[in-house]
Amino acid sequence: MAKKFLTESEAESRRLKAVEFMGRVGGDVAKFESMSPAEYAEGRGFELLQNPLRRVATMTKQELAATLDEVADGLDECLDPSLTREEVIQKVQELSDLAAGEETEDDESGNGDTDED
Repeated sequence: MAKKFLTESEAESRRLKAVEFMGRVGGDVAKFESMSPAEYAEGRGFELLQNPLRRVATMTKQELAATLDEVADGLDECLDPSLTREEVIQKVQELSDLAAGEETEDDESGNGDTDED
């Protein structure tokens, strides 16, 4: 049987719903009120995961448009038939990093810090 997973916030949400439900049907509310999210998840057969880190979007529309233009240009470069398979893979990895908002360490243009003021 496949293991089921919940984040801590999902387990807390379900625990609170259980408290509300037990209150409506006259069940043992105190049992669920005293549980931690981890205890609730374990009791229901779930493995608790750490809440994923949430990334705050800090890109302006202009920055996003510039990034999309860079990705489009890079994709056009990948279609160059003179490139080797390894070169295409390297360019696709760089584009993936760019799309993910990661800085590349070895920028072929020479200076990867041109966006900083």
